[in-house]
Amino acid sequence: MATFVHSQQRSLRFSLAWRACVSLVCLAAPTWADTATPLIEPPPLTESGEAPPAPVPAETAEPEAPAPQAPVSPSVRVSGSIWRSRPGIIFLQTPIGPLSLSSKTTLRDIKNSHKITLYVHGTTSVVDIRERSADKLVHRYVTGMPNFTTPDKHAVTLWTPDGERSFTLGVFEAKIAGRSDQQPLTVEVDGAGTVRGLHDVQFDLQVNQIPRNTSAVQLLLNGTVSKLKSNYVFLKTSLGIVTVSSKTGVRNAKVGQEMSVWVQDRHVAIDLYQDGLTTPSRRFLSGPLAYEDGQNALIMQSPEGTQSIPLAQRPPSLAAMKEGVPITVELGQQGELVEIRRVP
Repeated sequence: MATFVHSQQRSLRFSLAWRACVSLVCLAAPTWADTATPLIEPPPLTESGEAPPAPVPAETAEPEAPAPQAPVSPSVRVSGSIWRSRPGIIFLQTPIGPLSLSSKTTLRDIKNSHKITLYVHGTTSVVDIRERSADKLVHRYVTGMPNFTTPDKHAVTLWTPDGERSFTLGVFEAKIAGRSDQQPLTVEVDGAGTVRGLHDVQFDLQVNQIPRNTSAVQLLLNGTVSKLKSNYVFLKTSLGIVTVSSKTGVRNAKVGQEMSVWVQDRHVAIDLYQDGLTTPSRRFLSGPLAYEDGQNALIMQSPEGTQSIPLAQRPPSLAAMKEGVPITVELGQQGELVEIRRVP
């Protein structure tokens, strides 16, 4: 398990622990914590009464489409159901493994009826807690490196699942007086963007299984192999060290190789790179077994989209496998099929 920590000095580090295939922990541990009034869901916005924009004249040239942006790494989106909790700590089960949340100053009113979603976007993390039946926001905790909107630090801009948002600190402004811009900040905000508190919130996410059912889970990590031990690859990322188990399908990694881990819905892709090449020297795709072209090709999902893998000869390993069972497909540098294995 890898641990993503904001320490008392607000520095970022990772530590290793047992059990997880891939694991991330985020800890924001400020020496202060305070709350305002309980959160109240804001009323829905009314529709705008403005007239629609005038149509573009026929002679006006179409603007060029913006260039596609590279995906953010690291990035995570995963939701879980509560299976155990007590004041200040919650244990959840997600499609990719256990998730725990803990805090010394909040998480006192969490119920089984709540849906909890964890987001990681670069150096920012968000914990969203909503009433499941009404999709009503109960708590939102945003942790990240502050981008102060004004020199006097009246407001801060942080990433959220709804995009970049500016938050006015209000009565909490005095709490951060003298803080460095290089120190991470955790704020609790409501749906209207009002800051309701400053807290410490920790999360521990273990990615130790391939999702067996359709889900909204997403994950992307990039790094360099720093060490190999037993059945684990130690991946050095921008956040620190992440351990990747051989149960995810990865094999024969070497120290110094670049490596990426991608999870989307029920699909996992792990790429190994060598000698500065831009295409992977080995690719491991995991997901449900699916055919096309009269079973003459496999269909797998990758970060680039659907990938068709021709079956020049039907491997014996496929004989006992039914469509839909989880498999790992190993591909070589030219995209050639190396091996097909059933996911344990």
